[in-house]
Amino acid sequence: MNDDQRYIWNGVLTMYEGFIEKNRPKIDQFIHEDCTVWDSHERNLAFGLKGLNEVRARRPQDGSGPKAERIDATEPEITIYGDMAVARHYLTVVYADAPSREIRNTGVWKKFDQGWQLVHNHEDELPLAH
Repeated sequence: MNDDQRYIWNGVLTMYEGFIEKNRPKIDQFIHEDCTVWDSHERNLAFGLKGLNEVRARRPQDGSGPKAERIDATEPEITIYGDMAVARHYLTVVYADAPSREIRNTGVWKKFDQGWQLVHNHEDELPLAH
């Protein structure tokens, strides 16, 4: 990996750490305010951090949802196109109280003066293995 690819991959890993830690600022530092997001549990496209926060608000807030213990991100494929990048990878979400789930993710990143930021994210939850 070159420096830009490493920065993006480390950003991805840091966002997953932030998710487990319930630390939104740790996640949001890498997300552009005008991003778009296809969330695996939502039908509609979320527009901007405002839309992403609306998606987050619809998730169980009372602790009744699945409890993610760990997120293992693997197989990064990051292609740089000038000031744009496409980052693809798999992740496995390991739950304390439910079967693990595998997700494939594609993120589109753009290089701004302050560094790379995620401008679009698309995740697909894969079927449970039988």
